[in-house]
Amino acid sequence: MKFQHYLFITFFFTLFAFNSCVENCLDDGSMFRIRLELESSKSGVFTVKYNSQNRKNLVVKSEVVNTEGSQFVEFCLEEEPLDFKVYVTESLENVDLKVMSVLLENDNRQMFIKQEMFHLYFKNTQGVQFNKKTNIYFFNPSKAGEQKPYIGSRKSLQKRLINRLNI
Repeated sequence: MKFQHYLFITFFFTLFAFNSCVENCLDDGSMFRIRLELESSKSGVFTVKYNSQNRKNLVVKSEVVNTEGSQFVEFCLEEEPLDFKVYVTESLENVDLKVMSVLLENDNRQMFIKQEMFHLYFKNTQGVQFNKKTNIYFFNPSKAGEQKPYIGSRKSLQKRLINRLNI
């Protein structure tokens, strides 16, 4: 009976690992993936702007869907980022966004950031309000001519990316 339980558990974790590693943007020729798990009460688009070693100011977009539970928002990057910033469009401004986790991944390694550690690796501009107790971000609308509010990678994340992901 115990052998069957071990077999089932091994099969389950193998299947989970296979699904999470195989069906992602790294298989589509992208070099890096950012996957946010978040909760949002509104649909819209996130934009990631990033700098890489070879090119500057690359942009990737991903859609956020209005759901009751958490969802995964994935960004497939052509090159590994040295730093990056996450912006929202007008449709996601004035909305509470709760970040549950972040997965950063290249072909060889992964870095997982839990909800309670998120604020240690990301900083926000003045147009973004962050509630540390609930991990909720609120993006204020930007006026014409102002820079859009964003969440950007801190130096601590940039160093970890270089060390942990061998960028």
